Amino acid sequence: MNAITGSLRGNVDVAVFAKGGRDIRYEKLKRGEEAPREFFYGFLDLERAGISAAMMSSAGAVPGALGSAADFAERAFIAATNFGVRPLSGRLRASSFRDSKVVISYTDGFSLSLGLGLPRRSDRPIIMGGFHALSDLDERVPAWARSSVQALIQRALRSLDHVFCFGAADRQFAMERYGLEEHRSSVVPFGIDTDFWRPMPEEPQEDFVIAVGQDPNRDYDLLAAAPGNHRTIIITRRPVKIPAGANHITITAGDFFGSDSISDQDLRKLYNRARAVIVPLKDVYQPTGYSVTLQAMSCGRPVILSDIRGLWTGIRGGDHCVLVPPGDAAKLGEAIDRVWNDRDFAKRVGAAARAKVLAEYRLEKNGEGAIALARRGLDLWSGRPRA
Repeated sequence: MNAITGSLRGNVDVAVFAKGGRDIRYEKLKRGEEAPREFFYGFLDLERAGISAAMMSSAGAVPGALGSAADFAERAFIAATNFGVRPLSGRLRASSFRDSKVVISYTDGFSLSLGLGLPRRSDRPIIMGGFHALSDLDERVPAWARSSVQALIQRALRSLDHVFCFGAADRQFAMERYGLEEHRSSVVPFGIDTDFWRPMPEEPQEDFVIAVGQDPNRDYDLLAAAPGNHRTIIITRRPVKIPAGANHITITAGDFFGSDSISDQDLRKLYNRARAVIVPLKDVYQPTGYSVTLQAMSCGRPVILSDIRGLWTGIRGGDHCVLVPPGDAAKLGEAIDRVWNDRDFAKRVGAAARAKVLAEYRLEKNGEGAIALARRGLDLWSGRPRA
């Protein structure tokens, strides 16, 4: 039986790596409890397709003295460059999947780490790496390191057997900036668990709007600066600049990846109780804000979303959300005012949001994407010459 595990027990054809927090949800599902299934990226459907697989966390240091030494060196590099790759750790982790045919990584940092740490060889598993374009590189990385970091990204992408993105815009950006080859890349669809993220009419609506997430491309400073005094709850561990006198803003230090501060069930209640869900974003090519936007839409809530360059296909047009220009605090404030004051409008947007997700972003999208990636990887492995 396919499983979420700390390390591989026995041989599996496909080793899947994602961020931590999945094991908590997986244990809930095994006990017959509710948990949102989109966080498994379709992994749970691989067994149904006859593909043996295991999912592991890509986070944390590799155990042992070598792992500690690699972690120390990589932390120093990351602190200097603000570029989160761990090629030494990636190489050390290879022992955990050496008998697998295919490795699928859903985090770009781990994908690049594998690309840099494991050069292409006939005895290396096929590596399918998720990548989110890193269009904010010039903002994050010091000027002295940018050319070197870009060269590292290009080298890592060339080393991966296949690269997948979650949006067409970030794939196009990666092709233009980093030389990603079109025939070695694809766009993987994303959907959410519409059974879990559902309208809850029994939850009383309260007078607040909410924003959630840890992504560095969230623009919470913009939200805090937006005109108006509507009660605003921001759930994040990221620093937020709150203007003097903005007493209507509350910061709750937490996240929704299995943290102690807020559970998936708590977040679902907050979505349903809020007047609106705000997803303020910096203007990047990554399809950031994906999960929160679709979760809230699936709950039938009006979402106010930044119309960034990386906005995913299908979300523009229609009345299923309220799009605002990125970086425009005045327009964001106007959008919040409208949803707050026009309840009929908010109700129409929320109903259209739920219908949109049910029509185009159901959970089955994840399963289709994961199965396609795994089969593509297994085909590449079968056709590769052996040493």
